[in-house]
Amino acid sequence: MSELIVAENIHKSYGKIKAVNGLDLKVNEGSIMGLIGPNGAGKTTTIKIILGLLKPDKGKVSVFGEDPWDNPKIREKIGVIYEKAYFPSHHKVLDYLRRTCRIFGVPESRAQEVLELVGLDAYDREIKGLSAGMLQKFAIAHALIHSPKLIIADEPASNLDPEARSNLLDLILNLHKEEKVTFLISSHILPELSRVCDSVAIINEGRVLASGSLTELFEKYSAKAIRITTDKPEKFADGLRKLSYVERISVDSRGVSLIAVEGAESKIYEDAPKIAKEIGATIMGIELGTASLEQLYYKVVREKEMKR
Repeated sequence: MSELIVAENIHKSYGKIKAVNGLDLKVNEGSIMGLIGPNGAGKTTTIKIILGLLKPDKGKVSVFGEDPWDNPKIREKIGVIYEKAYFPSHHKVLDYLRRTCRIFGVPESRAQEVLELVGLDAYDREIKGLSAGMLQKFAIAHALIHSPKLIIADEPASNLDPEARSNLLDLILNLHKEEKVTFLISSHILPELSRVCDSVAIINEGRVLASGSLTELFEKYSAKAIRITTDKPEKFADGLRKLSYVERISVDSRGVSLIAVEGAESKIYEDAPKIAKEIGATIMGIELGTASLEQLYYKVVREKEMKR
């Protein structure tokens, strides 16, 4: 596959703050890549550099084979979805998109086409009357007006409730399939992202720590999760935190998920019954499976920190 985006050894500072610090990134044509990391990791600065809105202090960037800095030809090929999209609130949905069509020099009929694509039928509603989920659909429709080859979405789901996030991800999958759009999705909300991404770049402190397909990364970092189903998950988690080989724990109403130090996974089968006996809990099951994207992220970050 050809590479739509190539960033090599990118640096960008704001005064004494190093927002991007030696970042390398490649995004292949036809992929849905997740740029994942916590707030402040350098995701938004990286996106602004790719869009040509910021010039890096050091390093090389190529988008569609050209330097994107202050390059209108590159922006014509990219659609952008921002974390908080702002549009003139008093305009009606269809009218505003028709205006956008005129700006891009495409037929005004494209406005209704993109609204149908994203499943937003509020043609005559004012933009200020849209719910958060509807507004995000509108933002995607706006990004699609000029039929871009690449869409960059910066934290597109951060302001949505779980149902709206799920609907948004379904929409991205459909657009990728039907419109053949390549996506770069920046997010710190990881649980649902693995549903749509075929590859990820894990970013922290301004640099990419690991990147590749999800399968490659799960295999490379031996990211296996252990799931313990129990009637007292909170107390069970407290007991697990005392075990030196347990690295990461997440708790829900039905049990506990954890990542253990590589090679120590089997110890849980001996220690879990002891914990259950101490707290008077019942274990309904212990399963070993693939880690979540969030667990993979923390495992990669931890390994990199230990190698410093």
